[in-house]
Amino acid sequence: SAYAADWNFYGSARVSTFWEDVDAGSGPDPDTNFEEALQSNARIGAKVKVSDELTGRFEYGASDGKANIRLLYGEWDFGAGKLLVGQDYTPMYLPGPNQVYDNDLGLDGVGNVNGNLRKAQIKLTFGGFQLAFVENNKNYVGYDAEEDEDVKTSDDVDTIIPLIMAKYALTYENWVFALAGGYQTFDVDNGTVDDDVTSWGLALDIAATFGAFRVTGQVNGGTNVGNLYAIDVSDLVYGSGYAAVDDKVYDNDAMGFRLSLGYTFNEMFGVEVGYGYQQTEFDVSGSEEDEVQSYYIQFPITLAPGVHIVPEVGVIDYEDDYAGNGEDEITYFGAKWQINF
Repeated sequence: SAYAADWNFYGSARVSTFWEDVDAGSGPDPDTNFEEALQSNARIGAKVKVSDELTGRFEYGASDGKANIRLLYGEWDFGAGKLLVGQDYTPMYLPGPNQVYDNDLGLDGVGNVNGNLRKAQIKLTFGGFQLAFVENNKNYVGYDAEEDEDVKTSDDVDTIIPLIMAKYALTYENWVFALAGGYQTFDVDNGTVDDDVTSWGLALDIAATFGAFRVTGQVNGGTNVGNLYAIDVSDLVYGSGYAAVDDKVYDNDAMGFRLSLGYTFNEMFGVEVGYGYQQTEFDVSGSEEDEVQSYYIQFPITLAPGVHIVPEVGVIDYEDDYAGNGEDEITYFGAKWQINF
């Protein structure tokens, strides 16, 4: 079928140029550095159409300067719905803000749900409803006696069911509403603890356009959500939103929200501002909240169709960790350079 298929190739070259000023909390004085790099989400791929019923797609990225598979799937339209098999964005991938710092961060993990981005899955789509059975994320925070420290691990884990995600999206005039959720459970049996780690999360996403003005917003929350979507509240292993396993399982509760506002002046110039907030807290007496917030302003410039420069200034503020220790505050300014072909 490959010879008869219609192959539509595409690519996107992306380079970031940013100055970063890092205030290390209780550490040394702020240090300013310039970084220029090929972004990890630079990509090349193709959309393939074999027939009206059978399509596919592949996409390679440039993570760490090496080719990596971002997308690889086939999809069958069987009339009443669609069946997708392969690696694709999960139903809990809910993009909205266009923050470009840190490889087009988009406030992911800092108020925005990204649904663990691209994972192997079997996905059914019926109009605005998606249901996916996704490869498991079996990580938790455990103690490494050899290293005498807490580490992220997936040792001594048994799974019975896949990670399950679903989303329903509704478009009404100039509004788009999406409700997405996920659920996973696995058993940790390490000789000391034999108990379940259960993860669940929900996100309500809203977007609207009013002429040249656009707005997006989201609220999200759940328990042990690091197994469902990225969390980045701290540079500690606890900051990734996972449960901790010691003498028992300690659940890690999370909530967050984000808001972005944009305006397009003309075909060449625009402006966008965004804010995101995320927190986690262990479900145990005396636990403190671990928080992060980020805010930015950008001025996207379109020099020609597919040719973009996005100057941006912003802050990512990792507030005190769960133990009350000061953490990094990153102030950045620079631009993303992008040509789509």
